[in-house]
Amino acid sequence: MHAPARGSATFTPADTALLLTLGSMWGLSFLFIELGLRGLGPVSIVAGRTFIGATVLLVAVAFRRQRTPRSWRWWGHVAVLGVLSNAVPWTAVAAAQRAIPSGLAALLMALVPSSTFLVAASLRMERVTAARIAGLAMALAGVGIIVAPDLGDRGRVLAVVTVVAATVLYAGGAVYAKRYVSGTAAPLMIATGQVLTAFLAALPMALVIEGVPTRAALRADVLGAVAALGVFGTGLAYLVFYLLIARVGATNTTLTTYLIPLVAVVAGALFLGERLGAPALAGGVAIVLGIWLAQRRAPGPVEQLERLKT
Repeated sequence: MHAPARGSATFTPADTALLLTLGSMWGLSFLFIELGLRGLGPVSIVAGRTFIGATVLLVAVAFRRQRTPRSWRWWGHVAVLGVLSNAVPWTAVAAAQRAIPSGLAALLMALVPSSTFLVAASLRMERVTAARIAGLAMALAGVGIIVAPDLGDRGRVLAVVTVVAATVLYAGGAVYAKRYVSGTAAPLMIATGQVLTAFLAALPMALVIEGVPTRAALRADVLGAVAALGVFGTGLAYLVFYLLIARVGATNTTLTTYLIPLVAVVAGALFLGERLGAPALAGGVAIVLGIWLAQRRAPGPVEQLERLKT
């Protein structure tokens, strides 16, 4: 088996720094997406981030001299995972951010643990408890609070639904990975395969749907945002994620769930001038509280799988 080591249950200063770094990289991803949308379409952004992220990960694989699986069956499963957990949900979130603030998208993406439980429980892969049902209900109520003021705005409602759908895709990817991919190779190799196949899926779709970007669209700020999204929000984030799991365990690593929305909301306010209304903030708090309520016990094996927030 190649699963990450359980790691220590306590945090050293270095572990805390890694946790804050990971939460910041994933939280800032929503800002980078927003900046990238100033010149590129959602699919082109995903193609760019996955190309750069895959390059970073391939360098790490080469440096560690990890064995590359040669089974077509393995690559087939990883390709499904790359589309289900990366290419499609990342495109969905980027598309939704054309209609809703980046901070709001991050608050909604905090639903990933709840969606994972819902999918896993429906397949009888997770035990259903009263606390988890209450947590799920509270998280869904949070979504309702966020959507309620915008029921007359079809574009914003559709964007919210799109992000929620992306969390379900993440959940489906976690369940698929648990059943067909987990333990079949080193975690870094699986992550590299995911991001690489996501790029191979996103690139032709970007060319067909959005065409070749114009020179005017490829401004320095746009390219810089996509580069940061690929290097920090994708490649390095995966490396820090698996390092953190090895050091403190999967349960402690999921604390990033609470950091990501906070970083995204603050970044949106500071750099984009976003001001989320009281309903959005109240709904976000309800979502986070729902997650906390549902995760008060140690998570099961499905919950311990990687959850890319963007």
